[in-house]
Amino acid sequence: MRGPARSAVRAAGLAGAVTVAVALVAAGCSGDSDEPSGAPSTSPTAPAEQTQVSWGKVTGRLPQPARERVAATVTDLVDGWTTAAYLGGDYPRSAFTDAWPGFTPGAQQQARRDRDLMSNADIGARIDGVDLRRSTVRIDALAVKQRPVGVTAHVALTFRTTGDLARDVRVRGRLYLTPTDHGWKVFAYDVTKGVV
Repeated sequence: MRGPARSAVRAAGLAGAVTVAVALVAAGCSGDSDEPSGAPSTSPTAPAEQTQVSWGKVTGRLPQPARERVAATVTDLVDGWTTAAYLGGDYPRSAFTDAWPGFTPGAQQQARRDRDLMSNADIGARIDGVDLRRSTVRIDALAVKQRPVGVTAHVALTFRTTGDLARDVRVRGRLYLTPTDHGWKVFAYDVTKGVV
């Protein structure tokens, strides 16, 4: 990797996806939050030592039980992606065809084109393992009638590779999530990846 790689994509296919993204950007700038920035949230499916979850901006009213469900779902989606794309599996390897669980078909298709960024496809054959250093997620949400209708997950992941290519790698960016008939899905992303 020569410096950070970057991709911004808005995957087509879900009605209102762009509207949700625009609303979430506005939510990030809004002072209308029911909870202070950085307030911690717990997720029963992600141990604290693995992924640290916090809340950013919430536009609209989102009761605590709904926040807990959103935090658990978002953490599951983020951990599913980072495990499949970067942290899990046997190395060395070059196959990353299933690295984007929880992405919509359009977002998966774009991630395959961005596979060197959205997975370890660029370095997988030259490493023999990955050690997690830090994983954090900050959640911004848009709620309508006390229901979440859009989420931005701000992801920061740092890991150490071992083998012929030993280095610290950092993945940072935003995943844009929307509810679908099959649960919450990542429909777009804006991600960078580079050597620390």
